[in-house]
Amino acid sequence: MKILLFKIGAIGDTLMTTPLIRQLRKNFKDATIDYLIGKYSYGVLEGNKHLDNIIKFDEDIFFKKDFKEWLKLIFKIRKRRYDTIFVLDKHWIFNLTAFLFGIKKRIGFDRFGEGKFLTYKVPYFGRKHEIFYYLDLLKGLRIEPNYEDWEMEIFLSEKDLDFAERFWDENNLNDKVVVGICPGGARNIGVGDDDLRRWDSKKYIELIKKLKEKGFEVLLIGGKTDKGIEKTILKEVKCISTIGKTSLKESSALLKKCDVVVCNDSGPMHLAASVNKKIISIFGPTHPSEKAPLHKESKYIWKQIGCNPCYDLWGRFPKPCPYKKRCMECIKTEEVLNIIDEVIGDIK
Repeated sequence: MKILLFKIGAIGDTLMTTPLIRQLRKNFKDATIDYLIGKYSYGVLEGNKHLDNIIKFDEDIFFKKDFKEWLKLIFKIRKRRYDTIFVLDKHWIFNLTAFLFGIKKRIGFDRFGEGKFLTYKVPYFGRKHEIFYYLDLLKGLRIEPNYEDWEMEIFLSEKDLDFAERFWDENNLNDKVVVGICPGGARNIGVGDDDLRRWDSKKYIELIKKLKEKGFEVLLIGGKTDKGIEKTILKEVKCISTIGKTSLKESSALLKKCDVVVCNDSGPMHLAASVNKKIISIFGPTHPSEKAPLHKESKYIWKQIGCNPCYDLWGRFPKPCPYKKRCMECIKTEEVLNIIDEVIGDIK
């Protein structure tokens, strides 16, 4: 049996499919299980022991409507002759692409009637965690999902783990409580920078100052696209930063060693939750029931203020928030600090 999983990407969304990958392998030990993934998110799957092959493609084929490269991809996958495909994105174009791959059994989501090219459809309405939606797809192969087996996986090498150990030694962090902060990371794949889900830099600065007053060490973690936020923060407060200096896996290894991680709804939030159970996440336009880390040790902050959740309005079709992100602005620094104190109190 040959199974293909197909996803355009997004680091966090891809990580949330890893329980599905694991449960597929448990049920089909001898099957070939491959993953077709956009190059932007390839790194989070690299080394996944449950996969036979990871096939990387340029997601711009879809975003820039490159018809020629799209056809090349279709013919490339047709030659591999898969029996089943799991379409992990929800737009009709991906369902059509799966149909053109020539794969007979096509399992995916039906949102707003977009599932007409599928042979098995899972109705998608939101307000349930994305991980459980992905696991629902197993029913297309007559497998009852194990909803208790939900932990995300990223496979770190000894080199990645050694990097984090050396970093802790070189920065004298071994005897300190380290709060990891991911102040950026909210990027909408195919669209670019997306600050709708991002807590304001001024509030992160306030939080870092208060944490340092308490004697905690703060470590900023993020990618190259977060350098502007890093500059804003470091101009106001001194702390250790690896933003833009580490690989995806090295960042994961650092997040694993932090005593607690603070972040907004973003790829780094899921990256942190795949290696660390103590995550404090800040939500505004998205609903935490759909994406917040599931560990019982993790906490989230979200305030329903009447106009949120609204991400499908302003995130999928980017426009300025007409309410000036009041759902994020109403979350106070002291509220986040109190939750950090609660979590760190458990550590102590």
